[in-house]
Amino acid sequence: MKMDVIWAKSPKIGIGHAVAKFGDDSLLLSSKKIGRRYRLIIGTDQDKRKEEDSAAKVTDVVTSAPERDKMDYQTIATLVKKEVEHLRKELESKAVKSGQAATDLGIMLEKLKVPKSLLPPIMEKLNEEDASHNLSSKVKTLLKEMLPESRDIDLSIKTHVLCGNYGSGKTTVALKMMLKLMSLNQAVPVLVSYKQHHSASRCSIKELSKELDIPIFEIDDVATLKKVEEQLADDSVLIVDTSTGNIKDEIPKLEKELLSVNFHLVNAFDSFSAAQEHFLNEANWSSIIVTRLEMNSNHWPLIHSLVKAKIPLSLGSISPSLNSQLVSLTKEDLINQLDLPNLSEFDHCRLNVASKAA
Repeated sequence: MKMDVIWAKSPKIGIGHAVAKFGDDSLLLSSKKIGRRYRLIIGTDQDKRKEEDSAAKVTDVVTSAPERDKMDYQTIATLVKKEVEHLRKELESKAVKSGQAATDLGIMLEKLKVPKSLLPPIMEKLNEEDASHNLSSKVKTLLKEMLPESRDIDLSIKTHVLCGNYGSGKTTVALKMMLKLMSLNQAVPVLVSYKQHHSASRCSIKELSKELDIPIFEIDDVATLKKVEEQLADDSVLIVDTSTGNIKDEIPKLEKELLSVNFHLVNAFDSFSAAQEHFLNEANWSSIIVTRLEMNSNHWPLIHSLVKAKIPLSLGSISPSLNSQLVSLTKEDLINQLDLPNLSEFDHCRLNVASKAA
């Protein structure tokens, strides 16, 4: 028996080709779909084919049935190995092209100043066809999907604790929150400086208290803070400005002892990723308040932190001046402040990607 391979769109069409080519005695040995086509292994009566070509011959060697079966299996195995090797080469070729296209897309994203830490999740949702002049808008659309939603400060919660790195603007935010609530007459705010042992912080708080003619209570233990909370009037809100030291241990204590509390992470817009990540996992943050929005700095560290931590945005500060009020902050505000370069200067790279995708 001789083995032949036929490729066809369907087994039925392949068998038709086999009968037309080898005759009615063609035998279908196997059929398998590979890609969009079917591979058929056809067995034909080799002796009959020889008889049709010439008169019968007496062969010197008579092969027994078991030996002939063994040869048939060896032939089939050889054909299968060849097809597997052919398929492997096709897949490797496609993988190389796909990998090259992904590399080119990565290059264009880097030209947009997207940090390497954000490349994997963004590239996962893009393909080589997205490497075009519209890439900037597509990146912004993806960021809008990846960034957390905004959340208003819930004034039904009695206590709001502000935490953050030293110099992030916690005290300024606390004062602005207090002044805003006083102007709206929505709630009577009480401002507490909690465990502010740093001499510069203490001096700054006392100066601001005197300048604004508003009381700022200094408290050094959670028991006293709890008593203040318990004595609040129904329409009062307690704003707690904390120190940066030992936050990991202090937050669980405050959460346990205080009756109604939300924790807000105050983060400077221009701070480094490492400084932001130091606090991200320290508490179940109710929201993040962003300061120094007026700074013309690299916004990607904050974008990366928000994508990773999914902390809701709430308020923003656009100036350290107490005359400048806090503003509601949304993910659209952050995205619109991203200075993504114009991709028109990258035409050569774009055309290169397009040609490989074709």
